[in-house]
Amino acid sequence: MYRQVLSALTPYLGRKAEALLQEGALRLGKKPEELSQEELEALLKDSVYKELQGRLSKEEARKVVEEALKDLSPLDLRPLEEGLKRFGLYLDWPEVGRLRALYKRLQSGQDPGAYREARALLEELEERLEEALLRQAEEIAYLEEVLSRVRNLGGPKVRRLESLLSTIKEAQGQGVLAQAEVEKARQIALELRKLVESSAFRVLEEKPKEEPESPPEDIVLTVEDWEFSEDELVIDLDALPEEEKRRLEALDLEEERRRLNRLKERYARVLDRVDLAQAEALLEGGTPLGERLSELEEALRRAEEELRSEVLAQLIALEERARALGAEGLLEEVRLAQATLREGGWPEVAELLRKVEAQEAERERLLALEEERQALLKALEGSQDPAFASLREEVRSLARERLFELPALRERYLALLKEKDAQAHLQALARAVLGEADLPPQALKDRLLEALRERLKALKEKARALGRESELKEAEAALREGRPFDPRPLEAALEAALAERRALALEELGRLEALAQRYRGLGGEAVLARIQEEKEEPLPEVLPIRQALSALARRAEALRGGLRTRLVAFFQTYEPLRTLEGETARRLRPMAELLQTALERLDRLGPRGLLEVERLLKKAEPLLQALKKEEEAARSVLRSLKGEELEALLGVFEEGPDLSSLRLPGVERLEPLESAPYARPLAEAWARLDESLKARGEALVVYWENTALVLVRVRGRPVVGLMDRGVVSHFLLEAKGLN
Repeated sequence: MYRQVLSALTPYLGRKAEALLQEGALRLGKKPEELSQEELEALLKDSVYKELQGRLSKEEARKVVEEALKDLSPLDLRPLEEGLKRFGLYLDWPEVGRLRALYKRLQSGQDPGAYREARALLEELEERLEEALLRQAEEIAYLEEVLSRVRNLGGPKVRRLESLLSTIKEAQGQGVLAQAEVEKARQIALELRKLVESSAFRVLEEKPKEEPESPPEDIVLTVEDWEFSEDELVIDLDALPEEEKRRLEALDLEEERRRLNRLKERYARVLDRVDLAQAEALLEGGTPLGERLSELEEALRRAEEELRSEVLAQLIALEERARALGAEGLLEEVRLAQATLREGGWPEVAELLRKVEAQEAERERLLALEEERQALLKALEGSQDPAFASLREEVRSLARERLFELPALRERYLALLKEKDAQAHLQALARAVLGEADLPPQALKDRLLEALRERLKALKEKARALGRESELKEAEAALREGRPFDPRPLEAALEAALAERRALALEELGRLEALAQRYRGLGGEAVLARIQEEKEEPLPEVLPIRQALSALARRAEALRGGLRTRLVAFFQTYEPLRTLEGETARRLRPMAELLQTALERLDRLGPRGLLEVERLLKKAEPLLQALKKEEEAARSVLRSLKGEELEALLGVFEEGPDLSSLRLPGVERLEPLESAPYARPLAEAWARLDESLKARGEALVVYWENTALVLVRVRGRPVVGLMDRGVVSHFLLEAKGLN
């Protein structure tokens, strides 16, 4: 338990953590390893907490103590089990694979470090799910908008879209992602939008069902009867008029950009292995990718499989190296990484490689110590003086796992030499420090002292970084007095402490790096760059990174509060305008529903989710202001129109010329405005509306129960039409296509 607590505190307190625990143990008359759980808890809540408050904020200090206390308690795996049940559906999320591997590891034994990582993963998955649910709500808003445009088509595809949308909304209500259903619904929505935009719609509408004629040559369809077919609709763009072709290509481009962005998110780890530049350039230039997008997806999938194979090969090699080292703890970490890879996650191979290399370096150090032991033993066996007999036996029996005691034994040897033979002592030191001893005594001493000053200077830098400068006082005093000393014990102690501190700091930086990734877009990029810089330092500093992340957390909370204020203000303005009709209202309605979902989930969203809400709000707020202006202008117009004038306008459609180019199902009559003096009040109202909005509108729509009166400019000439309100959007699209 002591080691677990020390590991949790060292990234924040450094060597002071060990000193605090040792002082606490000394007061209780125990060794640190003998402290009970209750005694450790008392130390954490008292002296450790006070020390942390001097370095961190009160809230941060409390969190550090809480995490350390969790390591002392029996690990509760129920939250992890429940998390796996909830997130296990999302097999393509690497965090889920890692969580599953950690859970299996924890089932076989206590591992506070793995437990902390698993809990952090759960928190990250919660945020990711909330962000994904927000995106799904955006998809729902888009699909509902499409459905409102195409519902009047009828047929099995529309019914299929309605069914899929119902399924997606039900999943949304349960907090579950319906990714497959969303993709199917978007594909159907795209087909229906293309049908509405193209002349294929008119062909299918005008074709009598009892006369199964072939489609016109300029349009290729795989449907036999729109009302009953589930087949895909294929339109030959080259045979369509240029305007229709551009509209359909724009729909394809919109969908392909979305799909490409999803692929880049899904395969982020292998984007450097597949060239996407050409595809992005084509989309940017307005050229649809078609089948090339599917080919790109397949290439990315293969690249990911290749990367997995490479990572597995690296892990197998690391397993062999760890086994050769006899490092059981490290071997368990490598096996956990392999399990993570099998479960669909991505282990941190670079961190494991660093640990293996550190262990191998330690093995090399032990081999060097063994060589030094043999050399010392040879020197001791060459002396017949009885004073060396006891030391000789200790060095001879020194086991490999106790080689760290060699510097102390070497010091005893040099001290004995100094007593017996000052010249032999000086020569032994010179051989150790300079590598030679064939100089006159005074020259040898002067050169040795000069070399020791240089080595002590280097030691001071390490000791200062570790907070252990006091350990050099004796060596400094010896140099001032002109007494040579053996620097190797100090060097070995500081090197070991530095390696331990660096390993702990790098491990903590790895955890902080995962946290900083969640703040991308909110300043996390700068923190990630700083983390990479610190990883290159001999002794990385963790505290500044933690402070930077705390600042980002405060920034995220400030953003959350600001968004809540803006959302509340948005809905206060929108609520009285909710029942308005028109193009602006139609565009704003699904966005308002989406923002309502965002407001409900605001407290559960992570930084990226908050940025997504901000983006949506920036799109919706101008529309709300435009809708407010339209409502004020419309009120002014309606006040100027008398009821009998509006009734007269509705009655003018008893007779009139036929404008077949704009005839659609649900459009009862059309009339050129300039040939209809009875429409003058409506024309004047339209002019006043343009003047009020300070913009020239392309259409004016007046809703009358289930009927719509539409005034629209077609090639610069106003036309007035009477139609069902459900066909207005389609009618306006057709009119726009003629301009």
